Amino acid sequence: MSLQSIAKQFMDLCNQGKNFDVMRTLYAPDIVSVEGDGKETSGQQAVIKKSENWVSDKSFDAQEIRGPFFNGPNQFAVFFIHKVTPKATGKQITLEEVGVYTVKNDKITREQFFFAGTR
Repeated sequence: MSLQSIAKQFMDLCNQGKNFDVMRTLYAPDIVSVEGDGKETSGQQAVIKKSENWVSDKSFDAQEIRGPFFNGPNQFAVFFIHKVTPKATGKQITLEEVGVYTVKNDKITREQFFFAGTR
């Protein structure tokens, strides 16, 4: 598959709200995920678990994504806007971030997030 077809599949699944399907089907077994604070998580199952933990204490009210934006032969970026309501506060907030994805051998091997403001 080409970088463009992987990015298209990524976008299609995210636009359907199937973000975890992206992780299960497009991520390499040895993926490395880097959060905006620099913390790294390695391995597909560990990255999925990290994401499950992140979504567990909030409701997701809306997601808007833009892209993909390409860089060279093996990277694409996606701009995310999430409207979420943390269960602890009940107050909706907007989270904006950019995800940069590196592809090798038809799988996403690295994701790195950059976010606006502080978290």
